[in-house]
Parts: sequence; structure tokens; C-alpha cells
Amino acid sequence: MPTPYTRPAPPNGPGICTRCGAHVIWCLNANRNTQAVNAQRVDYGNQAVRQDAAGRWHVRQLTKERPTLEGSEALHYPHAPTCTNPAPRPAFTPGIPRGRRGVRPVRWQR
Repeated sequence: MPTPYTRPAPPNGPGICTRCGAHVIWCLNANRNTQAVNAQRVDYGNQAVRQDAAGRWHVRQLTKERPTLEGSEALHYPHAPTCTNPAPRPAFTPGIPRGRRGVRPVRWQR
């Protein structure tokens, strides 16, 4: 029985970046997270993009173990470093030193 609160599927395939409006390809990486890569193929890219038999787009990072393209993969560049309107960074919260965060109280403090 389907639940009334269905979550929409993540975007996959050609699309547009919601922040800058550039043409991107939404792909699934090895951790099954959605990653945007630039739509145009480049020879200096470091992302191997392929489309499987079901029509889903997948991306993998070129590594020392697998430095070349395999099968129907094409070379693309990730969109995050080239986005003209990137997401804002989280604000720095000073106050609690890093070493003191989450310290358990000792017996006499309980």
C-alpha cells in the first residue's frame, strides 16, 4: 500500500542547475548520491559519465586504479566548482571550543 507521503525521485539525466541555470547532467555516484556534472564533454574532466540500460545516468571519479574511460563512458567536469551562484557556506559558530563539544560529565558532576 503506497503511503500518502511519497518522496519525489531525485533528478536524473539532463537538466538545469537550480542555482545558476546552466545545463547539467544529474548523475548517481558510487554512494547513490545525486551529483551534477556539466553537460558539455571536455578533455580535461575527471568524471566518467555513462548511461545504463534502464536510462539512469551514473558518474565515477577517475582514479589511479581506473584512470581511463571504459565502455560507453564520456569525460565530463563536475558542476560544483564551475557554478556561478554556488550554495552559501554554513556560518561559523564560535563559542564552544572544538575539543569541549560533547564531553561527558564525570561522576561528581552528575
